[in-house]
This record gives sequence, C-alpha cells and structure tokens, in this order.
Amino acid sequence: MALVAAVLFAVLAGRLAQVQLVAAPDHRDVAAGNRVRVIESPAPRGRLLDAAGRVLAGNRSVFQVTLDWERLADLDADRRQGVFLDAADELAAASETITADDLTSTYDRARSQVLEPVVVADDVTTELWVALAERSLPGIDVVAVPRRIYPNGRAAAHVLGYLGSVVDDAEAADRNRRDPGHRYRPGDPVGRTGLEKLFEAQLRGVPEVRRVEVDSANRVVRTIEVVQPSRPGNDIHLTIDLDLQLLAARSLAAELDRLRADVPARAGSMVALDPATGAVSALVSLPDFDPAVFVAGLGSDEADALFADEDDPFLNRVIDGLYPAGSTFKPITAYASLEAGLRTPGTVWEDLGSYRLTGCGGGAGCRFRNAGGVRMGPVDLRAALSRSSDTYFYSLGERLWLERGRLGEEALQDTARRFGLGSPTGIELPGESAGRVPTPASRRAEHDSAPGAFPDPRWYTGDSVNLAIGQGELLVTPLQLANVYAAVVSDGARHQPRLVDRIVDGVTGEPVVVFAPRVETGPALAPNLLAPIVDGLLDVPVRGTAAPAFAGFPNDRFPLAAKTGTAEVDGRADFALFAGAGPLPDPSLAFAVVIEEGGFGGEAAAPVARRFLDGVLHPELLAPEPPAPGVWP
Repeated sequence: MALVAAVLFAVLAGRLAQVQLVAAPDHRDVAAGNRVRVIESPAPRGRLLDAAGRVLAGNRSVFQVTLDWERLADLDADRRQGVFLDAADELAAASETITADDLTSTYDRARSQVLEPVVVADDVTTELWVALAERSLPGIDVVAVPRRIYPNGRAAAHVLGYLGSVVDDAEAADRNRRDPGHRYRPGDPVGRTGLEKLFEAQLRGVPEVRRVEVDSANRVVRTIEVVQPSRPGNDIHLTIDLDLQLLAARSLAAELDRLRADVPARAGSMVALDPATGAVSALVSLPDFDPAVFVAGLGSDEADALFADEDDPFLNRVIDGLYPAGSTFKPITAYASLEAGLRTPGTVWEDLGSYRLTGCGGGAGCRFRNAGGVRMGPVDLRAALSRSSDTYFYSLGERLWLERGRLGEEALQDTARRFGLGSPTGIELPGESAGRVPTPASRRAEHDSAPGAFPDPRWYTGDSVNLAIGQGELLVTPLQLANVYAAVVSDGARHQPRLVDRIVDGVTGEPVVVFAPRVETGPALAPNLLAPIVDGLLDVPVRGTAAPAFAGFPNDRFPLAAKTGTAEVDGRADFALFAGAGPLPDPSLAFAVVIEEGGFGGEAAAPVARRFLDGVLHPELLAPEPPAPGVWP
C-alpha cells in the first residue's frame, strides 16, 4: 500500500510539474485570452467636395441612446425595471416611441454583445441627451457618433452614390480579406454606388482599436493599450461645380415639367465638361434620389417602393442610359465622307425631301425621307448640318457602304469609334456602358449566337443609311455624346472625362493622389476636316434647327457649335437630343442633353441647354441656396 501511494503521489507530482512548468506558457496565453478583449470604435468617413471645396458629402455628429448590458446586469430586477421605466418616460417626452418593454427585450437580446452597448434610439435631440445625462440612469447612455450627410440634398446624387450597411459576417469577412486595414463589421456603412463605392477604400476611416481587460463577468476593468488610433478617411476633391450642377438640374427639371403637359417625357439627363481637360462640371440624371435616406437605414417597404419605381431613379442615365444618337451623329458621318473624298464641303446637294437607294426596285425599304418629308432644296455641308437635312446624309451613308471595296465595310463605324463611341469613356463611376456601334461583323455574330432571335445575318445598304443619321442599332450614352462634341471643337483632341481632381489626407490636408488630364490615344482626327463641320454647327443656334430656342442668345459673346437630334425608339415617343460646345474659338464647355420621349431636339432638349448657358453667362441669376432635399427644380 505504501508503494502504491508513493507511485500515485509521483504521478500527481509529475503531472503538476508538467502543467505548471512545461505547459505554463500555453496556459498563460489561454488565461490572457479569457480576460483580454478587443473593442473597435468607428472613425469619420472622408468628405466629397466640389471644385471650390464646398461639401457635397460630409459628416455630422449624431446622438444615439445606447443600452449597456453589463452595467444593467449588476442591478437587481426591480432596479433594472425602474431604469427602463424612467428611460422610457424621457424617450416618450422626446417623441421617441420606445417603451419599457422594448428596452427589456433589447436587454434580453444583448447578452451576446455585452462589450459593446446596443443602440436603442438613433439621431435623438440635444434636449433628450441633456435630460438623460441629468438622470444618470445606469446602463443608459447617449453617445455621439459620426453620420454621413449630404448638405445639398439630391444634388449630384448619381455622382456621389449612396451608402448601405455591411449585411452580415460573411460580407464583413470578405471585405476584411480584401482590405484588412479598415476592419469591417456587420452594420458598418459602406459605399454601394457612385463615388462612395468606387473610392470606398479611400473614404473609409480607420477605426480605433483598443485592447481592454475584462473580469470574470466580462466587464471592462481597464484599457491595456490603443492598438490602432482612430483616423478619418481621406477627402476627395471633385471637378463638379456645385453652382453648375444645381443649374443643370433646375434647367432639366423645369423642361421636364413643361413637357409633361403634352408628351410623356418623364426622364432626362445632362452632362457638361471642359473640352480642354475632360473635367466634368455637371452631371444630372432625372429622376434621381436622395442619398440621405439610406444613411439611417430604410425599412423594407420604403426600399421596395424606391427600387420598384418604374422611372428607375437609380439609373445614372448619363453613363448608363443608351440612346440612338439621331442627328447629333451627323458630324461623324460628315467627317467620314470628307476623309473618304466622297464630297467637298461646298458641294451642293439637292434635297427633295426623300432619298431613294441606288438600284433599289421601289419597295417600301427603298425610300428614306426627311422628318415630315420637308423639302429643303439645294444644301451644302454647312446648310445640311444647320438645317439637319437627312437626305444629304442618307446619300453619304449609302456611298460609304457601296464603296466598301475601297474604304472597307466599316468606314463609318471606324470613324465613330475614333470619336469614342462603342467604348466606355473611363470616367470614375461604376456601371458605365460602352454603347453600341453596329457592324456587319456584329450582325453576323448575333445571328451565329442566336439565329432564332437574329434570323438574318446580312448587312444591308439601308443599315448604313440609317446609321448615317444616328438611327438603326447605334446606341450612345450622353457622356459619350458630349465627348464627341468636345473633340469636334478641339481639333480632334479627346480627353478622358473625369470627376476626381485629387485625394487629400483627411488629417493633414496634403495631396495623396492628383489626377491629371488624360488625352485618349488613337488614330488622329484632322483639324482641316473638322473645320467645315464646326462652321455648320455654329449655324445651328443662329439660323438652324435650334434657332427658336436660342432667340436672343448672345451668339457673338458665346459662339456655340451644336446640333439637335430627334431619335426614333420602337414603341415609344421620339427622344430629344441636343449636344454642343463653346464658346469658340477657345471652348470651355461641352455638353449633351437627352430627354426621353420629349419630341424634337430643337423644341425639348435645346431649351434645357439655353437655360443652362444663360445661367453660365449670368451667374448673378443663380439661386444662392440649393433646393430642399427631394425638391426639383
């Protein structure tokens, strides 16, 4: 028995030595892990500023009422219920519909997150903050947190985008894997569209991270260290000019309101940029949305109503709206024909109101007409552009196709691509469309991939004729169209449109990245071929199709090269377009306006540009205050 006892004591002593000596470091780590926790606090998001430094998206401190489970757990049940009743009285006095029962339910659910107080009321009044501070209710606090604000309401909504919340642990883990420096958690704000999304990594601040010691009841005893200090996100300075942005929005909204009495115009867009740099000064898509409604979170019914809106307020029509170019495409056809030597600028064409294809047998597809069948008589290139003679350009479209043996079967399409059509511009916004420049090859490819939907793989002369006036399967975005006219008046130089001027450090204000203008490379456009086209476009607002809208406009002070367009869309009323640039010879502004189902370009889209340019020339007439959120004009 003594021997057995000795052996047992020897085993116990050996085990004790193994636990206390050999495995001591491992156990110390486990024990430390049981009493050390990591707590994170959010940092302010970087601001989005206009070209003059005015805040488009900023931050403010909001008060949140929070419930601290661990402090409330120290109270007996009666005392805790008394705290809930007192807090509910103060909340009710501040018109917050939160009852004592609600607080009790929140307390019961908060056991799983005892280290972080639970928000029970958001964005409460200063008066409630003072009242609760005076009551000093244990476990009920009011804290200040940063909150995204948009001081100018809906202005530039499609540029800025909106915020959402990190949905769950899976999304948080994915974001932390891709961007470990910013530590995402479920519920954290994150950019979902626009610049808020594209520059999420720059805008998001670095949260404060603290290591704290907790006791056996999981209560914080002390802060051990600040592992990572809080740092606000970087500020982004845009090329957008708030005055011009508001002016463009008001101009477009006023015209939509006027048109709705007679036509089904419900949506439109306008973009303005600097031809010399590509800097976008205004970008408007209507209908739009108020980004502020997403900050505090939307209810399911509100979200369903917004996203189910048939007018699609979240579609950025400037970069993702696809439209036939209509007659605004004619300068491209003119350039292709001049380059091919098909006709000189001074060659006179007899416009008879309609055009019959060469060698066509006289069927329904043989004859193409001007709008309304109007007969214009003798026109040269200048008059054909200013008066928008379709037959002049029908004939050029046919010749470009018939002479494909010499010019290639994509002569017109190649020219369109040189002006930037058929490819994204590269502007710093997610979701930009490339548009579409149809070709014989694309027609064959569509047939090969889906012969049921595209039974005929052939390209016909009529397809080239339609393309010559911007119809058929051609699709462009308003931004592409504005960039075309920027190139026309800039001797062919085409800049990449841009919205961001620079990113600066959110603490020091020092530049982090500066975005320089970028000239697109590719086959050069000849200034001598563009000059006669510009001459024709200069006549459009003076004696051409936009003259009624520009009556009384100071063309001597602001010579404007522009073109109206009316695009036919299957199953819908005509779309109105107007694009141009000025003042010549040193243009500082190129623009495009599109109004869906607005009718003729000269009657619906041109007036928008006129209102806008009047404001540019007379800034003293601009409204000093932005519109109230949700209100246009």
